[in-house]
Amino acid sequence: MPISSNKVRQSPDGRFLIVGGTYSPRIRCYELSEMSMKFERYLDSEVVDIQILSEDYGKLAILGADRSVSFHAPYGNHSVIRLPTFGRAMAYEKTTCDLLVVSSGKRVSPGAAAAGGQAMGEIYRFNLDEGRFSQPYNFTSALRQKKGVDVDDTRVLQLGGSCIAVSPTHSLSAIGAEDGTVRFWDNRAPVNSSQSDVDLTPFLNLDVASATAGHGFFDENSNSGFPGEVTSICFDASGINMCAGTKGGNVALYDMRSSKPLFIKEHQYGLPIHTVQFHSGSGTVLSSDPKLVKIWNAKGSASSSRGEWNDNDGGSSDSRDDEGVGGALGSIVANVEGTADFNHFMISGDSNDPEGHNSGLLVCTGEQEKLQSFYCPVLGAAPQWCSFLDNITEELEEKDGALDQSAAGDDTGAVQTETVYEDYKFLTRAEIDTLGIQNLVGTPLLRGYMHGFFIHVGLYNRIRAVAKPFEYKEYRSQKIKERMEEKRASRIAPKTNPQKINAKVNPDLADRLQAKSGAKTKAGKAAKSLVEDDRFGGLFSNPDFEIDQEAEDFKLRNPSGVASSKVRNDRDMDSDQEDDDNDDEGDFDASGFTKTSNENEKWGSESDDDDGQNDFHDSDSDEDGFQGGKIRGELYENKRKSSKDKKKKKDAKKKKAKKKKKNVMYEADDYVGGGANAIDIGIGNVSADASKRKKEMSLSMAERLQLQSEESKFVGDTKRLKVTGQGSVKEVTFIPKATRKKLEAQEKAKQEAQKDDRVGRSRRGVKSLGFKTPFKHHQ
Repeated sequence: MPISSNKVRQSPDGRFLIVGGTYSPRIRCYELSEMSMKFERYLDSEVVDIQILSEDYGKLAILGADRSVSFHAPYGNHSVIRLPTFGRAMAYEKTTCDLLVVSSGKRVSPGAAAAGGQAMGEIYRFNLDEGRFSQPYNFTSALRQKKGVDVDDTRVLQLGGSCIAVSPTHSLSAIGAEDGTVRFWDNRAPVNSSQSDVDLTPFLNLDVASATAGHGFFDENSNSGFPGEVTSICFDASGINMCAGTKGGNVALYDMRSSKPLFIKEHQYGLPIHTVQFHSGSGTVLSSDPKLVKIWNAKGSASSSRGEWNDNDGGSSDSRDDEGVGGALGSIVANVEGTADFNHFMISGDSNDPEGHNSGLLVCTGEQEKLQSFYCPVLGAAPQWCSFLDNITEELEEKDGALDQSAAGDDTGAVQTETVYEDYKFLTRAEIDTLGIQNLVGTPLLRGYMHGFFIHVGLYNRIRAVAKPFEYKEYRSQKIKERMEEKRASRIAPKTNPQKINAKVNPDLADRLQAKSGAKTKAGKAAKSLVEDDRFGGLFSNPDFEIDQEAEDFKLRNPSGVASSKVRNDRDMDSDQEDDDNDDEGDFDASGFTKTSNENEKWGSESDDDDGQNDFHDSDSDEDGFQGGKIRGELYENKRKSSKDKKKKKDAKKKKAKKKKKNVMYEADDYVGGGANAIDIGIGNVSADASKRKKEMSLSMAERLQLQSEESKFVGDTKRLKVTGQGSVKEVTFIPKATRKKLEAQEKAKQEAQKDDRVGRSRRGVKSLGFKTPFKHHQ
């Protein structure tokens, strides 16, 4: 059911199961032989009770919570009738073809009750043969008739029934009411149409409330209502015994020949008893409140045989001892607890036993989606439609029988107990090899079974202690590590990406799947499901699932992945070689510095020569076709290629190690290009400075002294600057450009003045007059 189920009935032929539930209100029919649902029908109101009127599911009467009774046929809803008041329970009387409905009764006003009026309870009778209502059964409250009892007036303003049962042996109807009384009607008595007909009133009243007073665990503070109210009632198969359950959690067992109960069973929860049922095959009573189903003995030492409980067996010779399943009257046989509160239960049978007198299967409805089913072998065998349940308990029964025989001192029982491997551990062949007990195979210490062996737990523990002496230390260190990690988890941790996989194993696979999971393609969806599914968590955490990429099987199954990884490794090796070359070329070989030779280079060159010699000796000849006595072939080529790759890596590592250990010395050049790169910070032209230095070196001593005297004029204008270059720090002096321009202008003006002086002393010509256009002679 979508939410919960509240009623369950089995068809008289034992083939179908009808269940009513909610929400929305519906009924479902299950075919037991097929173990599947046959049909489902929706209703207008919640199901209060269900009655099956035919041998199969063809005719159903459903009592609804909206004062209606709907009749269903195989094709669906056939008809609906309305009731004057709300119905609470329903039963079908086969002898008169009457459908009996227990109602909530007619309410009287407080004034009428004070004047002596009494509330009237009614049981509606709908004759299915005639298709009309008959005169209802009526009864009055019995609370005012009790002597010495203080009765609250609110209890008699409205009186209704709670439950109904019809005896399977004789036409006797019993109705449990709110006042704690069970009333009986004889349906065989003729009824006239008169309102004052004596047959419309009960011929016998049984006071259950008085009999159960003082019993039980009913809590008036947490529960409301009258604890003596009768909430469930049933007859046994013989019609001699009857059980009545109360709202206070008590079940009274009666012999119809006596008004005193034979036994009163208390439910410790103190909750209302909603279902009571006799089990004739085991001589027990099953009573249920919302919490559990109690199975207890209804037979004492005075009972004689099983035939007393089941007339249909005709005194069968298959009888149990005088105490039923064992124990005194009222002793507990079993308690059945469910995963949700129970609403109703029944004992399910089959086509041979529709009433379930010899069945051990309980079907319970409750406050959950699925029906709860329980198999109790102590009650009887499983029905034919679920006979596989007997196979499950067969080994347990053999074990119990063997233990009983061994306790009685029978030697055969001791032999049978050896076939039950309760103190043995199963080991596979690999585990036996790990423990090193291969020599025990074939001895009685190891018993072969399927693909492994059974070994006694004590012997296994001793062998394991010897084979793994440090297992406890490893276990202890692992536990300490886990506790430390738990303490670290309580600290403030850096923010991490929740979608990233923290892979301890197969990190490359985790990265590929993480990259693919963002795509909307089919492969991306598959990768996302693989990453998010917890079932595959061990793939990135358990070392047992680590992928061996060097295995031949992996290479054959993933040729593209192997090729890509090979290309990636080659690129890494090429990059390492380029880095080495760049390191060689990128050594500090700037102009102005000269690399000096030392003894380490000589030794390194010798080692390189040795390596070259080794390469020469390792080289192969194409003419002979042999190397080390092995014929050339595909295996040889692969081996030779892998050895070359390993040698390349080894040489690269050696080269790096030599560079790290070798001291390289450089000598500064004082003259040509000296310090060009050391002070090259973008100030001026370094090449021009170098040429100037060359020019100075080519001058004579007198000329150089004159040049220094001229530069000394700018001593006050000279600036100093500390320059940090590659591998050195120098102090540089320079003349600002503005000062140099000023000096050049002054020098130029001085030269022009000297030139003017020389021109003034010479003879003046025409051009010195300053004419714009030269004079021309006219002819």
